[in-house]
Amino acid sequence: ELPAPAGGPPPHPDIEEDKINVGFKVVRSLLRNWRRGRVAALQRAGQQVDGEDPLEPDEMALLDYTLPEGLRVIVSEGATGPVQCARRVGEFDGSEAPEMLPEWAVRSVEQCFPTTDRGEPFPDTAKIGFHLVRHPSSDIKQMQQGKLNAPQILRGRKVLSYAVSKLQLEIPPHLAVAGRDEVVDYLELLCNDKVVPPETNLMTIRRFFSKTSDEITLHYRWREGGPAPLSAPSPPARYRATGQI
Repeated sequence: ELPAPAGGPPPHPDIEEDKINVGFKVVRSLLRNWRRGRVAALQRAGQQVDGEDPLEPDEMALLDYTLPEGLRVIVSEGATGPVQCARRVGEFDGSEAPEMLPEWAVRSVEQCFPTTDRGEPFPDTAKIGFHLVRHPSSDIKQMQQGKLNAPQILRGRKVLSYAVSKLQLEIPPHLAVAGRDEVVDYLELLCNDKVVPPETNLMTIRRFFSKTSDEITLHYRWREGGPAPLSAPSPPARYRATGQI
């Protein structure tokens, strides 16, 4: 995660979810031999190496996927452009010139995190600001926390869990389920007075429930035989037909 923008609300670790940039991990795994060979050559030549030490086995095991050595890597300028490089994963040895690979890939692999062509980290644009307050009809405790900031992939279930942890709620006896301690058994999340399915993420809530690009307001309340969670609305037919959003 990158730091919150200056002047904006800080992220709340309690409601953060671990995220993995799969694209970056794939690129790094495809070029793992190239990076290790290139950095080793630079070190032998006494040149400074940017980024983290790529020769640390434990780090490599954590960051890389295990891909077949015979998997072919083809680099071209666009889908129909000329091929700049065509080698198998196991054939990279670090002697290949960086010019054979896209600048963003070289910089990302060298610095151990996704970057732009200028070597700058990608800005963190995948967060949504929202307010979490009790529903007016409920006698549940009120959150004292102001605006929250969380990844747009955060699900409603995790938002409810955050409320429980901050409010130290005690489950009313009539809502307790023997042998279970699932937050969705006794709490429900609402947006625009509509019950939000617990597996719905913030991005979907904003698009289909809040229907605004501004910050959203979520309400929580005791679940006392209220309406069953609704299914997330389906995208318009034209989106379903083309697969594009």
